[in-house]
Amino acid sequence: MKKLNIDSLVVIENVIYFIVALLLVASAILLVYNEILSFPAFFKAENQVQTIIEIISKTLLLIMVLEILYTIRITIKEHVLCAEPFLIVGLIAAIRRILIISVETAYYQEKINMYMLEISVLSGMILIFVISLVLLRKIKNK
Repeated sequence: MKKLNIDSLVVIENVIYFIVALLLVASAILLVYNEILSFPAFFKAENQVQTIIEIISKTLLLIMVLEILYTIRITIKEHVLCAEPFLIVGLIAAIRRILIISVETAYYQEKINMYMLEISVLSGMILIFVISLVLLRKIKNK
C-alpha cells in the first residue's frame, strides 16, 4: 500500500513537471516570436541602442527559460534537483538587470544613486554565483 502511494505521487509529480515544461516551451516560443518582431523595430527606432538592449534582454530571458527547462528535464529523468542550472539562471538574471540599468541611467539621471547601489548588490551576487558554480564543478569532478 505504501509503495503504491509513493508510486502514485511520483507519477503525479512527473505529470506536473511535464505541464510546467510545456508552459516553459510555450513561453520560449512566444519569446522567440516577440524577438523576431523586435528586429524591424530596430531600423525604425529613434534610439537604436535602447532597442539593442531590449533585444539582448529578451535573449537573456530566453536563455533563462531554457535553463529552467533543462533543470526540469534533469529532474524528471533522474529525480534529482540540480543546483547548477538555478545558479546559472541567477547569474543571467543579474547580468540582464545590469544591462537594463545601464540603459535606464541614460534616461533617468535623477535615480543614479539608486542604480549604483543596485549595480553594487548585483555585482556581489554575480561574484557569489560564479564562486558557487566553480565550487560545484570542482566537487562534481572529484
